[in-house]
Amino acid sequence: MNPVLIVGGGVAGISLAHACAEKGVDYRIMDDGKNVCSSIAAGIVNPFSFRRTLLTWMAHPFYQEALSFYQNNEKRMRTQHCFPIDIRRIFSSEEEKTTWERRFNDPDFEPFMIPFDRDDEKRPPFGSGRIKGFWIDAKTFIEENLRFFEKEGTLLKESFSNEAFSVGDLTYKGKGFSNVVFALGYKNKALPWFQDLPVHSTQGEVLTVSWNNSDMSSSLHRKVYVLPIRPGYFKIGATYMWHTESLEPTEAARKELLEKFHLISKDEVQVVKHEVGIRPTSPDRRPLIGEHQTYKGIFVFNGLGTKGYLTAPPLAQRWVQQLISGNEMDASTLPYRFKPS
Repeated sequence: MNPVLIVGGGVAGISLAHACAEKGVDYRIMDDGKNVCSSIAAGIVNPFSFRRTLLTWMAHPFYQEALSFYQNNEKRMRTQHCFPIDIRRIFSSEEEKTTWERRFNDPDFEPFMIPFDRDDEKRPPFGSGRIKGFWIDAKTFIEENLRFFEKEGTLLKESFSNEAFSVGDLTYKGKGFSNVVFALGYKNKALPWFQDLPVHSTQGEVLTVSWNNSDMSSSLHRKVYVLPIRPGYFKIGATYMWHTESLEPTEAARKELLEKFHLISKDEVQVVKHEVGIRPTSPDRRPLIGEHQTYKGIFVFNGLGTKGYLTAPPLAQRWVQQLISGNEMDASTLPYRFKPS
């Protein structure tokens, strides 16, 4: 049987490739080394949506599935890229604190929540609360996995050419594939087959700063996140800018991030790096996963947005299982759900 072709080597494509390998599905993964989202992302895996103090979509069971995937992947890659961390939400109001306290009595939230400690109680202006989380060193994860696929002989190091693909018989440069799945993030619009899907480009800018803070155990969140990545160095992010795909860092974003950082700490920091990424998002912030409505055998796996490092591994497992069984993905992730019936 011909292999599956996975186009895109970000967290989505890598997750799909490993899911195929686990299920005994032959695959090839194509990537041109120009990733501008997965490798720049902070990679924080947070089961909460802090805006309204709710669990994120599919927090149960995705969180544990994703954690197991990354821990197993570390062993396979023989490198470390998955780090446990407390995620500390700094409250902006008494109401937010009260809502957080109520969550302790909810069995759905309880597995993730950490009891208040003295640091929580004294954190200005209204205290803080912590949950369990982890973060992925995105650059290491992407590079090591693509290196692994190259050694395995399953990596095609090139950009996908629309002209070289025959959608009728699923051949690419004359080689046949059983299925083709496009996991190209915001570059999806370059595909003539999926241009009608609402994969929106949401630009985000991130700073790496030097900060004289010895606490490496907590990621701090209030308007921005402040993530410790190695002793003395932290990531601050991220901005949200719609309707642009510029990869040029802006002074306005730098100023915005530093101003919001000073809601967390009045300390001065030194910016050592300023990066830009483009997140692929959908109107309802749910992924877009499924087969083309006309052409059989070509699929889209996209729209993972800011939760990609949480959702990609479990969704990849479900996609491969769907490929084997013939069953559809969950209706809430089908790519054409926004079209009128």
